[in-house]
Amino acid sequence: GATGSASASGSEADRVRRELLEALDRQAATNEIFHVISSSPSDTQPVFDAIVRSGSRLFPGSAISVALPKDGLIDAVAIADEDPARAEAWRRRFPFPLSRDYMHGVALLDAREMDIPDVASAPNKDTIGARNFLASGFRAVTMMPMLRDGKAIGVIGVVRLAPGALTAEQLAMLRTFAAQAVIAVENTRLMNELRKTNSVLENVSHQLAKYISPQLYHSILEGKQDVTIESRRKKLTIFFSDIVGFTEITDQMESEELTALLNEYLTAMSGIAEDYGANFDKFIGDAIMCYFGDPESRGVREDAEACVRMALAMQERIRQLQSDWQNRGVIDRPFEARMGINTGYCTAGNFGSQDRMDNTIIGHEVNLAARLEAHADPGGILMAAETYSLVKDWLVAEEQAAISMKGFAQPVRTYRVLGTLEELAKGETFFHHEDDGVTITIHADRADKAKTREALRKALEQLGS
Repeated sequence: GATGSASASGSEADRVRRELLEALDRQAATNEIFHVISSSPSDTQPVFDAIVRSGSRLFPGSAISVALPKDGLIDAVAIADEDPARAEAWRRRFPFPLSRDYMHGVALLDAREMDIPDVASAPNKDTIGARNFLASGFRAVTMMPMLRDGKAIGVIGVVRLAPGALTAEQLAMLRTFAAQAVIAVENTRLMNELRKTNSVLENVSHQLAKYISPQLYHSILEGKQDVTIESRRKKLTIFFSDIVGFTEITDQMESEELTALLNEYLTAMSGIAEDYGANFDKFIGDAIMCYFGDPESRGVREDAEACVRMALAMQERIRQLQSDWQNRGVIDRPFEARMGINTGYCTAGNFGSQDRMDNTIIGHEVNLAARLEAHADPGGILMAAETYSLVKDWLVAEEQAAISMKGFAQPVRTYRVLGTLEELAKGETFFHHEDDGVTITIHADRADKAKTREALRKALEQLGS
């Protein structure tokens, strides 16, 4: 009696141990597949491969497959069997029609589980699918549909050489596999949709970026700029430019040539504007308007410097373009631009309606910059007194006649840009000195030498007294 009791206890312990090991195996398989899902969000094949690989270990003596419907057929996307030759023989039976004549088809079309302990004695043993299983030596078949919203999108099949139903734990494991396969399919679908959406958004974003300034574009993308009707007062430096005699140029050229020339010019100018951090406001035919200080400012003095240096770079590039075009025979007359620069308080923001708005600046100071451009010399840069006061430490300019204009109580003092101190000092004919209470600028090649000497003599006498 004691021996029988001990034997029974040992058998129970073996059973518990066996069930525990099986549970651990199932948990390990589940964890492995979830790991594959997380590491392959855009590809279902590694997940399907992991499912059949795990199933082959968990269902000894079985072959396991994942099959999907496509274009009226059922095709296997993954098959595993401890006997490679048997696995290959089974693989060759795919694809076949999506029909209830096949057990895969029943599971897919009816979205229901099938667990047949013995195909040879099943009611549908005479169907094509049942005969195929029996011909391959398989007796037991289980079909587990992969369900999404109640519809089967695939099926996991387990076929066994020996008759017998699966246990409740084994069926539960298959349901877990099916759920994991659905997760993988959904992940891939969502990832592909996201990739497609991102591609569309990237393309649209790239196209829209060509219609607004880089500063404004990045400000909106980074959430620093709201696309709402609003405005703010800011001190800005405004730039206007216009091609001299553009109407006459257009009269001499065919429309295709004119378009190519204008686009080359505007592309070059907008590239320079972007390099210097300008907020490119608009093209007005051949005219350009941009400004510095909104939506971001590096400081009023720094904004003014960037604007003036941009204008100098533009004039240099225009001279290069003119030389190139003349060499190519594109134009036979001077190609020059007038430029005007002003610094002052403007109203900046979005103007328009809730459905259609324009991000720009308005105010007297904007109008003044446009008027300065109109008064500039061909190929020259004319700026207002405040801009000059911000850049005079490194820039040389000559004061011009004051301009009277509507909206300003006093005539506006203006300065014609001659160049940077650094560049002008390279020439032997230029001298510049500036200190508290004194500014001396001499262009020896243009100055009346006798009058200059007399002025300097009087200055020295005054200093001596």
